[in-house]
Amino acid sequence: MPTDRNINTNFQRLLVSMASLVIIIAGLTLTASLLGPILFAIFIAILSYPILNWLIKKGLPKGVALVVMIILLVIFLVAMATFLSASFDQLEASLAVYQDQIDARVADLKTALEGLGINFSDSAVLEPDTDAWVASATNFIRRVGSLLANIILIIVTMIFALLEAANLRNRLQQNLGADHQIVVRSEQFSQSVIRYFGLRTLVNLFVGSMVAVLLLILDIACAILWGVLTFFLGYIPYLGAFLATLPAVLLGLVQYGIGMALVVVIGITIINFIGENLIAPKMIGEGLHISPLVVFIAFILWSAVLGPLGMFLSMPLTVIVLFLLDSFPETRWLAGVMGASQDPVMD
Repeated sequence: MPTDRNINTNFQRLLVSMASLVIIIAGLTLTASLLGPILFAIFIAILSYPILNWLIKKGLPKGVALVVMIILLVIFLVAMATFLSASFDQLEASLAVYQDQIDARVADLKTALEGLGINFSDSAVLEPDTDAWVASATNFIRRVGSLLANIILIIVTMIFALLEAANLRNRLQQNLGADHQIVVRSEQFSQSVIRYFGLRTLVNLFVGSMVAVLLLILDIACAILWGVLTFFLGYIPYLGAFLATLPAVLLGLVQYGIGMALVVVIGITIINFIGENLIAPKMIGEGLHISPLVVFIAFILWSAVLGPLGMFLSMPLTVIVLFLLDSFPETRWLAGVMGASQDPVMD
């Protein structure tokens, strides 16, 4: 049986671990403006590495393939930054108009309810503070837009990540040995992660493109922006589809009324069903073995720590944390509690 001394020792270790976790989270929060773009750049580099290998296998010299890959990524990032900047400017400029439309929709709803004998004249239920809503939306848009100022940092970090990726495996083998557990597990993990998120990118591209086309047909404001948002939020299981759908549904309601909002909901639901239930299982397989509760908590935590980028990076960062926990006997039980199997990412 455990003695009082052992119990006290374990309790002290738990307190030290919790205090260390709080310090780490505080440090990440303080450096979020710098850390977020760096992590985003590394994630892009990881997704791009298979394409680099493919170019090399096709006969391009390693240096030439690297230059081609970097040029393509720079063009993509600059184009994405330019598009997002223009879209955010357009959306922010239109918020005042949407505020008036929201007030008009609320007034119509109150009139309809009063016609049914439901009186809200003395209630604040249907008196939303639209000024606060618009201010919050504007603040969020500016926070996302401020990330574009880090485009140079993202590009430079991404270049160095691609340069180091090829040498990292060799360094690990030279210092630890080819059969070392860390080397073997890290190689298995990197391959499965690249495969999963690579295929996840293709599924997200399909869903995001179809959502953008649907919203363009329905003449919803900033349709392409919501398609891009759907692409990025598609990396978040369970929550991503809902979060990506919400802005388009609200705009459909504000612009055209409840009928258009229902059409948007039905259309995006059908697209997500096709992508997630017909295409994704065939391409990705079983995917991630993570508890839905852990996914939700990780989304909240990384969003609070890293801001808007934390939403997009919550799943990649959570998978890395699970891998680290699963790599040590002392913490493997915690990875199991969080819903991970022996390998958090399955082939």
